[in-house]
Amino acid sequence: MIWALIAIVSTLTLILVLAPFLQREDRQISDGLGAFASQLEELERDRALEMISDDEARIAEAEIKRRWLSAAGQTETGGEASRSFRQAGIGLSVVSVMAAVLIYMQLGRSELIGLEPPEPVQVPAEVQEVLDEIDALAASLMTEPDNPEGWYVLGQAYMAMNRYGEAAIAFNNVIDRVPPNAALFSELGRAYVFAESGTITPTAREAFARAIELDDQDIMARFFLAEAALQAGDEARAIEEWQALAESLPSESRAREMVETRLQLLESETP
Repeated sequence: MIWALIAIVSTLTLILVLAPFLQREDRQISDGLGAFASQLEELERDRALEMISDDEARIAEAEIKRRWLSAAGQTETGGEASRSFRQAGIGLSVVSVMAAVLIYMQLGRSELIGLEPPEPVQVPAEVQEVLDEIDALAASLMTEPDNPEGWYVLGQAYMAMNRYGEAAIAFNNVIDRVPPNAALFSELGRAYVFAESGTITPTAREAFARAIELDDQDIMARFFLAEAALQAGDEARAIEEWQALAESLPSESRAREMVETRLQLLESETP
């Protein structure tokens, strides 16, 4: 049933698209040249009402007729180009409609036709208020960017909203406006990692390396640099760095628990 409907709609669409190209050229020519006949009629009315003299009317009439003959000659010489244009338009229209049908056959989901669209998610008033405040902060930073505290708050807010690319921009703006800080470079690297769904890109690795230069005990930078070693294929180095990091942390700390969990996960993945 649905494919029959698609066939009907496609046929109607094709007819509507082709209609302008299937009109007779004679009609198009007559529609264009009819304006000169109207000008002659208007000129006769002006002469009858004595709005212009006979001499002026004769001069105007001769000019209109000259332009009429010139336009008629151009339509004759442009007939072949017009036919080529119409043929190209017809061919392009047919191909476009066929391509649309083929794309739908590959990507369309006909089983969703007739279903009610999902209800829009209602955002609680307090959440909407926070979102509005974040938008207002972002707008104010666009006009007054020299506000590192504001950029940091915005970056943290974007991280919480999973808008990692925008968070990275915010953290870069903080880094540009304050003395070098290891924690800020680690936050920047983390935003790059999350923006790439966990992949440690060269840009992220550079941020973490900068954090280690400033503080060789930075926990986040050490953790993700070990992950970078694992992704580069050096599992032994990654394990060594994670074990060293875990041993440097208090036994009850959340950070140590995170590192040990990562080591356990790696062990379970190893055949």
